[in-house]
Amino acid sequence: MNTPEPPSDRRPAFVLFGDLPKIGPYLTDLRQRGLEILVVSGPPKSTMESHSAAFLDVPGHPFSAITETRALRGGDHTGILDQLITWSQRYRVVGIFAATEIFVEAAGLATDLLGLPGVTLRASQVCRNKFLQRQYLKDWSPKSRLVTPDSRLEAVEAFRDSFPVVVKPLTLWSSIGVKTFTDAEELSGYLAALPDGDEVLLEERVPGREFNVDAIVVDGEPVYCAITQKGTNEDATRFFAELVHTLPPTNLSDAEAGKVVDTHCEVVRHLGFGTGMAHAEYRVTPEGEVVLMEIAARPPGDGCLHLYHLTTGRPIERALIEAALGHTVRYPEPARRARQVYFEHTPGLLTDVVVEGPDAPEPTWVVDTGIWPPLLPGALDGSPELRQILVLKERDEALADITESGNRAVTAIFDSPLDTDIDAFEKEIRRRVSIHTRADGSSR
Repeated sequence: MNTPEPPSDRRPAFVLFGDLPKIGPYLTDLRQRGLEILVVSGPPKSTMESHSAAFLDVPGHPFSAITETRALRGGDHTGILDQLITWSQRYRVVGIFAATEIFVEAAGLATDLLGLPGVTLRASQVCRNKFLQRQYLKDWSPKSRLVTPDSRLEAVEAFRDSFPVVVKPLTLWSSIGVKTFTDAEELSGYLAALPDGDEVLLEERVPGREFNVDAIVVDGEPVYCAITQKGTNEDATRFFAELVHTLPPTNLSDAEAGKVVDTHCEVVRHLGFGTGMAHAEYRVTPEGEVVLMEIAARPPGDGCLHLYHLTTGRPIERALIEAALGHTVRYPEPARRARQVYFEHTPGLLTDVVVEGPDAPEPTWVVDTGIWPPLLPGALDGSPELRQILVLKERDEALADITESGNRAVTAIFDSPLDTDIDAFEKEIRRRVSIHTRADGSSR
């Protein structure tokens, strides 16, 4: 018995895997293309994501552009592919893109199954596992070792002369669980306390400046590449939460930038990446060596994509969709400099965020709308400008010390001409923003 062909009048559709709060720019572009928008999101990882789902059926909300949405776990490959097959029988699926980490492997399977442009099965698996990255990409990686319940003592001995060292969970993201240890006794105690089923990666701590490198890749070849300067809290703590992103960097020479980009292109080609965005983190050591920290097969997080919009006047999400549709990709080089900063806070219950100054933007409490607000860039030759203050927690939510990305609560996004001192502008912004908390259980 022959299987009936799908109806020929199926509407063209695009499948987007993403976190609901940040998919606004993708929705805008896909709607302009006249495509049906099919969204797969995962279980909420934050208060903000928990609130977002409540807006899916609100008329007039940006989510109203979505045709259908499904909530599925990133590791549920069977369920995701079954949903994709169902959709492909009712729609003509013309593109698939994973905008968030947990769906990278599922999207790789989906594009492979449906014969659409996407990240290869090899790259999607390697980029989701730090151990595989160290094995496939040894030539660019630091010394590392997998630590299993049976090899904890051996691992400590192997690094006894290499402290400080860094412990990384194999498949987590957003700096969750990444931690520095400075001596063998402390490391031994940490590893001994891990649950029996846990495996982690132990690696040497590489000194130097750290950068994000993003490449739009088409058929395995990088067609656009940019470097973003990173700042973390590693100097003041033993953690690696990202607190500052700057595009383009202020602390990298042209020769160093060329070496970083060349290294990233070598890594991408070695992986046989396919089509998508290759987002990696590198360190440039004091000796000038470029060392791979990790690589992902999806766009950067935080507000990094907003920085592209501010520095070029064009949202980079459009170029990512072009690649996923199999179209020619063109994207301009930065003509301004943009920065995102996350503010430190006093642990306690969040009561208010205040921005001083007559022209200051009102803080946007993202949980009130369930989605990051659209960003409107100014003139490329315009004066320095504070664009947005975003509050990523809800009122009276408990704020903890920033040990990972999920602990961050308030962020600012701003930009300036390339020849302006953006560090001085940042200091001015920091003086104007205050985060108010109160001790848990105290009176208001």
